[in-house]
Amino acid sequence: MTVNLISDLRKNFEKYFQGTVLENCPSQILGLRDSVAYHFGWDGSASVSGKRLRPLFLILTYAALGGKPEDAFQAASALEIFHNFTLIHDDIQDHGETRHGHPALWTKVGVPLAINIGDYLAALSQHLMGNLPFIFPFADQKKALDEFQDAALAVIQGQQLDIQYEKVDQISVEEYLAMIRLKTARLFSASFSIAAKLKGSDEEYAEKLKQIGCDLGLGFQIQDDYLGIWGISEETGKSVSTDLSTRKKTFPAMTGLTNSEAFRQLWKQKNQPDGSLMREMKAFLERASIREDTINLSRVYYIESQTSLNQLLPVENRYAQALMSLVTSMFAPILADS
Repeated sequence: MTVNLISDLRKNFEKYFQGTVLENCPSQILGLRDSVAYHFGWDGSASVSGKRLRPLFLILTYAALGGKPEDAFQAASALEIFHNFTLIHDDIQDHGETRHGHPALWTKVGVPLAINIGDYLAALSQHLMGNLPFIFPFADQKKALDEFQDAALAVIQGQQLDIQYEKVDQISVEEYLAMIRLKTARLFSASFSIAAKLKGSDEEYAEKLKQIGCDLGLGFQIQDDYLGIWGISEETGKSVSTDLSTRKKTFPAMTGLTNSEAFRQLWKQKNQPDGSLMREMKAFLERASIREDTINLSRVYYIESQTSLNQLLPVENRYAQALMSLVTSMFAPILADS
């Protein structure tokens, strides 16, 4: 039942979302609509266009609190559009050549145009969030907009830290967690708190929901870090050796660097064509129980979020049930791994 509800909601939102984005990309602006359609996979070039987790969390939370799901579609669209602005710029900054299994936008249109398209999406997200339907009281709209803008600033602050950290050999686990709390978790927390604010919830309740989103975001990023080393390439869409070969600062890597001189020495060595150094680093992390620690920490955040959802939302509500089901499916890789 909940699977069908989520599937139908995702389908209905995607139709609305695509229409909203494209109608705000004037056809007379050469290349804009085509480039945006390419990025989102709406031109048929990609079979996957993103999971839409953040908008679905916003919509389901809003509906679980008694609202009509479709009333939250515009706010959810703004959140997802902003998220995709960050993806376009992140691919440029990280020299990432693929996104959702097909060439990243900047590899198709060039860096200058990709930057401009990302900027356009950022502006469009602000426009949509700042002009929500009149069904929402002005005071609630203002609170939602303030939360959205605060989240937007936090995400870019997190990206600033991420880029700066690439210039240093090592950061602490605490610094890493603080960075992903801004870069990754903040939009997840905004999806919950914006829904609460649009429903007129008090600040204390909205903050509790916001914390759930933060826990989900942290757990999700740590799960992604795990999959970047121990995942299955066919399922993740990326080589499992990339995070180690590029010396990407992830939770497992930072834990190893913080706690072991032996791993620090491996980290400094040059990659070998046969991949032997990657296998040695991976084996070290396993022997040091860092693989297990990564799984456990992600699960802790999952359990905390589910426990809080059960306490804060009416569990008999079908949208609340769907929300909890979506959270569980989001953590399927880490829950399935023994």
